[in-house]
Amino acid sequence: MRMCAFVPTNLPIIFGMLMSAPTPLNTVFWQWLNQTYNAGMNYGNRNASSQQTTGDILFGYSAAVTSSIGISLGLRKISAGFTRNMKGGSLVLANSIINYVAVASAGFLNSYCMRMGEMSRGIKI
Repeated sequence: MRMCAFVPTNLPIIFGMLMSAPTPLNTVFWQWLNQTYNAGMNYGNRNASSQQTTGDILFGYSAAVTSSIGISLGLRKISAGFTRNMKGGSLVLANSIINYVAVASAGFLNSYCMRMGEMSRGIKI
C-alpha cells in the first residue's frame, strides 16, 4: 500500500477497467477493486499521528465505492444509446472516458473523506 507500488498495482486494475466488456457486473467489480486499493493506499500512507476511527475509515471507503460505482453505472446508462453500436478503438475510448470520470471523482472523494480528520483536527509535526 505504499506509493512505490501504486503504478505496478494499478496497471492490472486499469487494464481490466479498459479492456473488459462494459457490463454492469464488470463495471461494479473494477470500480470496487480500484477504490478498495485506493482506500488501502490512503490508509497506509496516512500520518501516523492522526487519530482515525473505524467510522472515519468506513465512511471514506463507502463514500468512494458508492460514488465510483454510481457515477460509472449512471454514465453508462446515459451513454448507452451512443455506445451501443461502437466496436474496437472507439468503444475503448468511450469506456476510458466513462471510467476516467468515475475514478477521478471517486478518487477525490476517497482522499477527502479518508483524510477529513487530518484536515479538521490537524496533524502533529
